[in-house]
Amino acid sequence: MIVRIIISVICAVIVLTGEAKAQLFLENGKVVLAVSGGEHTNGTLMVHNTSADPVDVKVYWEDFEYKPPYEGTKNFLPAGTAPASASQWVAFSPQVFTIPAFGQQKIDYTVSVPSLIQGGHYGVLFFEKNSDSITNGEGLTIVTRVGCLFFIEPKDKNKNAVIQNAGLKANGIVANFVNQGNVILIPHTTYYLMQDSGMVLLRGEANKLYVPPGASALLEISLKQQLNPGHYTLVVNSDLDDGDVVVKEIGLAVDAGGQLTIENSQD
Repeated sequence: MIVRIIISVICAVIVLTGEAKAQLFLENGKVVLAVSGGEHTNGTLMVHNTSADPVDVKVYWEDFEYKPPYEGTKNFLPAGTAPASASQWVAFSPQVFTIPAFGQQKIDYTVSVPSLIQGGHYGVLFFEKNSDSITNGEGLTIVTRVGCLFFIEPKDKNKNAVIQNAGLKANGIVANFVNQGNVILIPHTTYYLMQDSGMVLLRGEANKLYVPPGASALLEISLKQQLNPGHYTLVVNSDLDDGDVVVKEIGLAVDAGGQLTIENSQD
């Protein structure tokens, strides 16, 4: 249940105000499908009303794209406008309904993939409280809505990436993660630093990235401690799921004055 709450917060736009008492909770914040051309897939979503008042809800689709620097922030766009939109593939019902106090509502969806699918297609199904718009003192309109992200990708998707152009930053290393495949990549990147003797001095995780096809994003690696003079190897592992991994080795050197340099990064 904790995981579901976290996913809903990440994937949804939720605004709490004194006037917007009724709250919506979506059990599943993300649908991931691996499909073939011509395939039809059915599924359900469940939305809950956690308040003591009935809630009128409307359901609609929007496209989304991850925004630079690709750390998770999204642009939401009208259905059918993003190059990788899945809006024409997804049908859902009902589109308007009322959830009673502390009640729930099931929404059925069908994904109909065309005969030829090239690359990933994406979007978000929003559940919005009807007639709940509020204008604040600055003239901004606020709505209460939650959303479920759809990731629809071919079974033979190309998950290909490289880590390159390593450079120095304060107390660490930066490098470009370049998505050379045809689906969004969300790598889980870990690293460890070895001495020439093979002893591992430290381990850690890099920043989380959400990188569209053809885009690059900056991996940031903190060394966390002052290194003694000598030679080191930094090993970076980006796990792309399903057994796909990108590995990068970066040679480092520290001189007698404590100055860190990159010896090689095998670009």
